[in-house]
Amino acid sequence: MYREKKPLFIQWGSAEPRSFSRGKRGIAGTLVFTIFDKDALIDALADEVLEEESFHRIGGDISQQAISIDEWDEQMTKMAVDGNTPASTNSETITNNIAPASRPVYDDEIPPFDITISFANEYGQKASLVLYGVEILNEGSGFSIDNVTSEKACTFVARRVKYLAPVDVSGTPQSIGADAVSTSTSNSASSTNTKNSNVTSAGTSYSNGSIV
Repeated sequence: MYREKKPLFIQWGSAEPRSFSRGKRGIAGTLVFTIFDKDALIDALADEVLEEESFHRIGGDISQQAISIDEWDEQMTKMAVDGNTPASTNSETITNNIAPASRPVYDDEIPPFDITISFANEYGQKASLVLYGVEILNEGSGFSIDNVTSEKACTFVARRVKYLAPVDVSGTPQSIGADAVSTSTSNSASSTNTKNSNVTSAGTSYSNGSIV
């Protein structure tokens, strides 16, 4: 995790900063996969992405073919028009034709996803950590007869992280940090709403302790 912080200095009198201004925060890391006979990440998510139509590739499968520029222009024109003439009156259809829903081929094409890491032991103690809005940036792997296993590493950025927290017996993770503040505020609002609600007893209506 990285946070931009810039020192603030006075014009004279001290070489030390008086304070620090806070800027943008970045959350990033690395995912390491053990490779057996296929890419685990793309294999697990690609079909679901195609089914949800959450990724569209310009040119569809044509972009994965080794073709010349002239062949690309010819096939893209055929795909775009597809019997729709003139093009000016069918702009929406043509736009959809040139960027169909596709199956991701590379890890960086996978739409943002969440990662939940679960911890547990034989004594029933549990904990969890969650990364939200993960996007793959880079990937790299190497193979050698000197390595017992083969691995692939992917660097990623994320939108938010929920820190490691214990999970109680009911299966609910305990809130810490910002999540604890959010939960406390929600519970306080709920308590206030309960106190302000009307209560009817024996045919008499009360509101905030006063008879209505």
